[in-house]
Amino acid sequence: MDTRQTLPRNGSFYTIIQDLYEQKQPAGVLYEDNGVTRANGLVTSMYEKEGRQWMVLNDSVHIPIDKLYAVNGTFSSDYSEC
Repeated sequence: MDTRQTLPRNGSFYTIIQDLYEQKQPAGVLYEDNGVTRANGLVTSMYEKEGRQWMVLNDSVHIPIDKLYAVNGTFSSDYSEC
């Protein structure tokens, strides 16, 4: 039986992203951007804009944290593509 690590329903990736940022550890993410998109790199900053929390990978890819499907093998509970 395959198992995967999953966030609780309505859980957030915020603390995982914050830990990766503080520890300068790489992030492998899946997120929604007109389809499922994959990105990898260091989280170089985090910020809030217009009530949304964002992360920045390698100073160029800005991703809203609420659009993440997976971070380093941990998936949102409602993501079922794999």
